[in-house]
Amino acid sequence: MISVARHAVGKTKGRNVSRHWIDKVGEPSVGRVPMGWANGLGVVPDCTPAVLAPMPAAWECDLSDDSLRWTPGVFEIFGLSPDEPLRRDDTVAMYTPESQAELKRLRDEAIATCGSFTFDAQIRRPDGEARWMRVTADVEVRDGKAAYLYGLKQDITHLKRD
Repeated sequence: MISVARHAVGKTKGRNVSRHWIDKVGEPSVGRVPMGWANGLGVVPDCTPAVLAPMPAAWECDLSDDSLRWTPGVFEIFGLSPDEPLRRDDTVAMYTPESQAELKRLRDEAIATCGSFTFDAQIRRPDGEARWMRVTADVEVRDGKAAYLYGLKQDITHLKRD
């Protein structure tokens, strides 16, 4: 589903507050989720926590050549510049060995069965900082075969540090 987010600023009990909410919900036109849909999504609970979770960012992988497309939020999670070329092997190398193994197992199964998966992965950014992200993936099928993996990545480091 594609959501249109709204934002308001006001005062509650003498302090400034900022609230986000979903105003409209609709279905994507066809196929996989459009790459730009996650950029404007700004949904947080009505009772705003002290630390807000970063919003999910969209990604896709063309299975014919393993080329990647990311929205800006994925570059931020990985600590990479959007100006640098993306190579799947280089980004997978940033995953910890345990997360690499789980990614391979889940990815291979999703491609073979045209299925989907969600898992929490740990990466090490080029600056040395460890991050956790929640990865969700689905498969676009063409002519009965998996053609694309696509989904969302969300930085959940704050959940793993608590």
